[in-house]
Amino acid sequence: MWLTLSLLSALFLGLNEVAKKSALNSNAVIPVLAVSIWISALLFLPLQISSMAAPTWIRESAFYIPPVSAEAHWGIVLKAVIVLGSWIFGFFATKHLPLTISASIKATRPAFVVLGAVLIFGERLDATRWTGVAIVLGALAALSRLDKRDGRDDRESPRRKTLWLWFLIASTLLGAASALWDKFLIARYDRLAVQAYTCYYQSLMMIAIVMTMWYPSRKRSTPFRWRWSIFLTAVLLTAADFLYFYALSDPQALLSVVSTIRRSGVVVTFVAGALMFRERQIGTKAALLAVVLSGVALLYFG
Repeated sequence: MWLTLSLLSALFLGLNEVAKKSALNSNAVIPVLAVSIWISALLFLPLQISSMAAPTWIRESAFYIPPVSAEAHWGIVLKAVIVLGSWIFGFFATKHLPLTISASIKATRPAFVVLGAVLIFGERLDATRWTGVAIVLGALAALSRLDKRDGRDDRESPRRKTLWLWFLIASTLLGAASALWDKFLIARYDRLAVQAYTCYYQSLMMIAIVMTMWYPSRKRSTPFRWRWSIFLTAVLLTAADFLYFYALSDPQALLSVVSTIRRSGVVVTFVAGALMFRERQIGTKAALLAVVLSGVALLYFG
């Protein structure tokens, strides 16, 4: 069951990347992120209100949001900070980098989850999985060099392109840290409570970020334009995370496997980048993506 949920999460996550790229095209990054988070929070409000009223039908369903302890709230706040940092870096990178590049590098996240498990939890890897880590990181380095010749705007300097690449790497590392923290939280607290309260805290944080990082200089920067792809981004990510947390809540679920399958949604994103956005060097990127996925496969089967 958890494998099926992971595959469905991967599908929604891949579609989310496509919607996100459309939402960010010639648009202001911070308000797009803020509005998508606020929409996600609004999606949880009916469930939250129904759960507080505690009717029998929702208490016995998969959509019940139970109250959590103060200790749990602190853990969820930390998750909200990590995820929000990952999203801010990731949204800027997605706007300025080709979709095929950003999707391919994000697909390396399972490798960093494995590394985190080794360094933090003392897990040991066999030779096959270490080979997978080396292959994925090597492909990441190759994609980095490729990106310098294939930025979003040819007028951007190599230094600016490299900056967006580092933003994407930071987003990927923070995302891996979030995955490790997810496993800790889901083992102790209700999965839907973790997802919902994370969204609430992020909504509050985004108010401060919008008022300090974007609103004062909004007239001198890229204007914000409402698009339905922003709404679609929120819905798809909420669905992907719902399925992801549901999968992790299974006692038999393995974080390394769930994370690996979840990132296979990069295939959906890659096809969209090639067909819809007509990005360049598709053949080279496809070859590197195959290398990335081969490394991920070694991690999966090792």
